[in-house]
Amino acid sequence: MAVFFAITTAICAIGWYKNHVTALTITYYMQKKGYKLPDDKEVKECTLYVTKKIFGLK
Repeated sequence: MAVFFAITTAICAIGWYKNHVTALTITYYMQKKGYKLPDDKEVKECTLYVTKKIFGLK
């Protein structure tokens, strides 16, 4: 049972790492190209939009 949990934890860690690298890469690209980074209000708005989109809510 411990081996199962170790494997699933490793899979989750790899997924988290890939997502984190992707987010940082996009942020770096935006800064490098001189794009204005979003403020807290814009981040909350976009987070709400994406969350609703993922769960199929209006």
